Amino acid sequence: MAFTDSLNQLSLPVFGGLSVLLVLVSMFIGSRLGLRSADNGNLSDASIGSAVAAILALLAFLLAFTFNSTAERFIQRKALLLDEVNAISTTYLRADLLPLQQRREARALLAEYATLRDIDPRRTEDLPQLLARSKAIHAALWNIVAGLNDAQYDAVRLGKFLDSLNAVIDFNTSRIHVGSRYRIPTPMWGALALVTALAMFGIGFQLGAGRRGSLQINLALAFSFSIVILLIADLDRAAQGLLIIDQAPMSELSQELQEAERKAANPPSDD
Repeated sequence: MAFTDSLNQLSLPVFGGLSVLLVLVSMFIGSRLGLRSADNGNLSDASIGSAVAAILALLAFLLAFTFNSTAERFIQRKALLLDEVNAISTTYLRADLLPLQQRREARALLAEYATLRDIDPRRTEDLPQLLARSKAIHAALWNIVAGLNDAQYDAVRLGKFLDSLNAVIDFNTSRIHVGSRYRIPTPMWGALALVTALAMFGIGFQLGAGRRGSLQINLALAFSFSIVILLIADLDRAAQGLLIIDQAPMSELSQELQEAERKAANPPSDD
């Protein structure tokens, strides 16, 4: 568990540097051993090529599988953001179904809630306080529903508001888990690193045995594979890197609800 946390806490530049280093070291060792074996004159180019091709095919499969899973979670995070925006907006509108006092209280809480959700994902230091306040707002909204239910308020009207409120709470939970807790497991990273090292070792060995290795080829391969691995790591992290979910839908909703609250607090005069 500690190793998993340490791995996930590595910055992406460090992660990318380690990927390049892994590829270069593996190729260098393979190239040295390939040159030594070539001096003995007992190598078959066909057998080496077949082994390297098989390992590269396995590496391509692992990269494709890992990339696909992280890309799906990235798309899911975007969809959950839009779903949450729609749920908050619907709940705000359905607050019209509540009595006047509870309606005002619920709308004020939902406007604040939308502002809380409109945060930069990179601001992870603020996340515990924001989540705590979000849960407090959930509880306050639920207390409104419970109080009206105890007072035997219209069950149909209250039920419509409750349905959308449940959706708000559910999407909050889903975003927390998909965004920060569902990550590539450490065994998968370990398998990917091992197969990458073996594949690069095989390529280096083949180039060394054929005395065809060069610094340019080594660097090109190192950066090519490392870029793909770095892209996977970027997709896997909701709060780091370049591939950050655009919060514009939540920002627009927050502005709309804040404006609606200002108008409700200061209604235009009849003069």
